Amino acid sequence: MNSGGRNWGALVPGAIALAATLAAGAFWLAREDFTPPPVYGEIPEFSLVNERGVAVGRQILLGHLWVANTIFTRCEDTCPLQTDALVRMQKEFPGEPRFLAVSIDPKRDTPAALAEYAKKHGTDPERWVFLTGGEKALGNLVRQGFRLPTHLSSRGVGSFLARLAGAARLGGLFSPSAAWAHHPQKNSSGAAGGGDEIIHSSRFLLLDRRARVRGYYRSNEEESLQKLRKDLRALLSEK
Repeated sequence: MNSGGRNWGALVPGAIALAATLAAGAFWLAREDFTPPPVYGEIPEFSLVNERGVAVGRQILLGHLWVANTIFTRCEDTCPLQTDALVRMQKEFPGEPRFLAVSIDPKRDTPAALAEYAKKHGTDPERWVFLTGGEKALGNLVRQGFRLPTHLSSRGVGSFLARLAGAARLGGLFSPSAAWAHHPQKNSSGAAGGGDEIIHSSRFLLLDRRARVRGYYRSNEEESLQKLRKDLRALLSEK
């Protein structure tokens, strides 16, 4: 009897600690703000090709949450960092969201090039979609759907900034604040200025199950990424 009493007494502190931990978790979960983020716009119809060479459109977005961004496979600056950040999020959030990477260099980013890039970065083929296609179709998706700047031209950054200023004056370009990646290409000797200049936003977008834009987030700021996680949880809690 005494032995049994001593064993029970040893279990009591552990049981109390477990109950306290569960109560604290429930308290903080109750305090979690699941207020859904606002709607910024809606992704229009599009016709592009994925990394498997299959034609896809807006329909693939419906019914799932997505985190989207713009990249190009030759990028040595922000694009690999963007992709790696989303791969970490892929591991943190099993199942949902899915991830959408839109190339802004369609001349070079063939489906095969995108598939190689995806494999290199360890993306889950069941949850990632990479898009390429015609330059006009890609531009329409990024500028009109994502409301992000993008520019691929051998004319240089000056012409882009002039067009950017004009678009801003007309109210035709959405950007919460500046967040671009500017990639002057190198010539055969390794010097800058040997090819096209590629400018694109390094932001992430959150898309809901109705293909609506629900948030913009800086890919290189932890505070902004935490806001993305919070908004994701809010949308995941919706029925």
